[in-house]
Amino acid sequence: MAGLPLEQIADKVKDAVGDVVVDVNEGDRVPFLRVEAGAVARLARFLRDDAELAFDFLMYITAVDFPDEDKLTLVYHYFSYRNQQSLMVKADVPRRGGAARSIAHIYAAADWLEREVYDLFGVTFEGHPNLTRILTPEGFEGHPLLKDFASEDYVPFPDKMPGK
Repeated sequence: MAGLPLEQIADKVKDAVGDVVVDVNEGDRVPFLRVEAGAVARLARFLRDDAELAFDFLMYITAVDFPDEDKLTLVYHYFSYRNQQSLMVKADVPRRGGAARSIAHIYAAADWLEREVYDLFGVTFEGHPNLTRILTPEGFEGHPLLKDFASEDYVPFPDKMPGK
């Protein structure tokens, strides 16, 4: 079974979630919808629960840093096993203090993925059950995948350095 064309997905989203889609793009490899950040959780539930769309697998969540635009773009990659179809959803949040609703209650995989984005980029996921760092040590300051992270001051494992 083939999935719906991207424009039809965007129309279904608009009917079900509201006018939250700000861009519809076929993309180079995976089509994507850019939506308002406040809609990511409602959209995630719709994409999973709609019988025709059936995006039942969350492949990953990541972020892309755009310091010149003072924003981070959250990227959610969904897959429908029934339709053998991929869809990305992108949402922009402010670079400092950016936040989105957690989807960990919708897709269990989001639990660790949101923690990773929080740890590495500093995005807060409201309603997450355990939003703590996952890759950097407790007490770590900063977010290492932000492009202005002061990496010259960062020594990941000081006790493993030569001569220690």
